[in-house]
Parts: sequence; C-alpha cells; structure tokens
Amino acid sequence: MLALLARLGLYMAIFLTVLPALMLLFLEPRSAEFVVTALTLGMGLFLALISSLALYRERKRL
Repeated sequence: MLALLARLGLYMAIFLTVLPALMLLFLEPRSAEFVVTALTLGMGLFLALISSLALYRERKRL
C-alpha cells in the first residue's frame, strides 16, 4: 500500500516540477507569479524526494 501511495506522490511530484519549471522560463522575475511558481517548484522537488525515499524503503524491505 505504501508503494502505491509513493508512486502516486512521485507522479504528482513530476507534475508539480515540470510545469512550473517551464512556466518560470516565461514569467517576469520579481513578480508575484514568479515567486508562487518558484515555491510550487520547490514543493514538487520536496515531494519527489520524499516519495522516492518511501519507494526505495518499501522496495528494500521486500
């Protein structure tokens, strides 16, 4: 069950990382949209790290 949740988290992290990274290329720096998008990118990377660690731990246990 944990592996399924970790995989879902990894898919969500990919979504929250790729799209904001592409949006940052077109947004004006020092704008509110840029800051919110940068924070979203950070949250996506953090979620990817946590999900990857959970997936690694679950596969190592099996």
